[in-house]
Amino acid sequence: MAVTTVGDLPIRQRRIIRAWCMYDWANSAFSTSGVAAIIPIYFVFLFKEALGGNASFLGMTLTGSSLWSLGVAVSTAVVALSSPVLGIIADRAALKKMLLAVYAAAGSLFIGLAFFSAYTPHPWAWLWGAFILANIGFAGSLVFYNSLLPHVAPRGLLDDVSSRGFGYGYVGGGLLLLVHLALNLLTQDTAAADLVTRASIASIGVWWFGWTIWTLKVVPEPPIRDPVDTLKPWKALTLALSELGRTFRGIRRFKVVLVYLGAYVLFNDGVQTVIAIAGAFAADTIGIPLAFNMAAILIIQFVAAGGAMAFAWLARRTTTKRALTVSLAGWVLIVIGGVAVVPLVPAGHGEFDYQLTYRADEAAYAAGAAPDIGDSQSESAWRLEGHAIDEGELLSPQQAERLLEGVRLSEYSQYSISIEGGGLDGETAVGPQHPSTLGDGPVDWWPSGVRSVLWEPLGLNAGYQWVLLGALLGLVLGGSQALARSLFAQITPETRSGEFFSFFGFMTRASAVFGPMLYVVVAAAFDTRVAVTSIIVIIIAGIVALRWVDVAAGARVATAEDSGASRS
Repeated sequence: MAVTTVGDLPIRQRRIIRAWCMYDWANSAFSTSGVAAIIPIYFVFLFKEALGGNASFLGMTLTGSSLWSLGVAVSTAVVALSSPVLGIIADRAALKKMLLAVYAAAGSLFIGLAFFSAYTPHPWAWLWGAFILANIGFAGSLVFYNSLLPHVAPRGLLDDVSSRGFGYGYVGGGLLLLVHLALNLLTQDTAAADLVTRASIASIGVWWFGWTIWTLKVVPEPPIRDPVDTLKPWKALTLALSELGRTFRGIRRFKVVLVYLGAYVLFNDGVQTVIAIAGAFAADTIGIPLAFNMAAILIIQFVAAGGAMAFAWLARRTTTKRALTVSLAGWVLIVIGGVAVVPLVPAGHGEFDYQLTYRADEAAYAAGAAPDIGDSQSESAWRLEGHAIDEGELLSPQQAERLLEGVRLSEYSQYSISIEGGGLDGETAVGPQHPSTLGDGPVDWWPSGVRSVLWEPLGLNAGYQWVLLGALLGLVLGGSQALARSLFAQITPETRSGEFFSFFGFMTRASAVFGPMLYVVVAAAFDTRVAVTSIIVIIIAGIVALRWVDVAAGARVATAEDSGASRS
């Protein structure tokens, strides 16, 4: 019987595939609950609590977010530089599972140790160090986890199995995130909040390594075609460097891999940039409330699981490259849709930030609602102008009029105001920095038009727009990540999977450089909506480059390489 689906495989191989997928279920706790939802926010809180808004080090001014970014860069650089050497060694000795276990155990241990940050002299520094070491474990383990893919499934089922792995990961990470968010929302603003936050972080390590045991027990160590009997450290390093030299000298034989990696650098850079800046764009430009952002993260996780499987089905009906191209075209539409997310202009009295109602008996206006002024530079300037009032405060008609004019004209105003009753009855104003305000930016015509023809008739405010966009993003996220991995597995030799997936891991991390830089430059020259739009250029460039990837030719070269290794 021809094997066309995973269900056609023998029971033992299906169990191996399931166990391999469970490592995605295991490690996604770190990427979802840890990196996306909890640890960065908690770190910035600890940093500000100890050092204020910023600190000076060796003449540099560091903020909590910039120091966090530095930690990410350091940890990924360690893995990027070491994984090619370790990958080659793992192809010549039975070490793939051992290296996976070591990296996963180290990552789980260090993220668990983050729990003790509160009992150290410098909690922010302890958490930062624990995260760096845990992230090394996370990124390093993925190199050897991915290198097992060609060994657990036939070449014709790589799309399906890779998609299943991502599907497991999205669901597993989403379930734990749901528990963490529920616990943290229930205990926020209570004495137990800090303890629950640290316990949530520590539980990531327990979940991560606990499920990893399943993978390690069931998935067999791949056979080594050309094993090295004894591999002392200096001999291993010499061997790895020699193999790297051989790879570079013979790289013309793997030109399809080179073309694909070039395309991958481009479209992955665009995708990773969108993922990285989405939260900041939502908060700063659109003013998305935290609850809606949390809801979007959860929806993305669960929709992405189905998206991965849907694109695996599409790949079976067409080809992996075509299905990947469709998913990347979806990313272009997502970016365009993200630029069109914009708050509705406040209409009813209850939709405004300041809600003043005239009280005849007091001959004054009562603030039925007033914004909580934060600590940002513009909000501090707004406070200094004398526009910070408390809910329930009474304002004279003259004060109410000054507040109205301040909201309308002040360059610092990011608020809106509505007045009912008295001499100012029916007066409203929306500040020039209010999230619903669109200026004369080069692309502002697009969100303005979409708001007029779609969002306003539907009465759909920005939070619900963002959740809807999250559902669509989850669909293409699952497909693009799974198919990018499986296509690479199809064009690389199984006997050198450790080496090639080490390069894949290196390119994954190296490809997250140009996009953020482009975003910063364009945002400084124009605005954030133009900056987001500019990311489309990178993704489209990757789609165009992908057209030149001859998957069939790459697969033939990979098969020939495996056959040569088998005969030697």
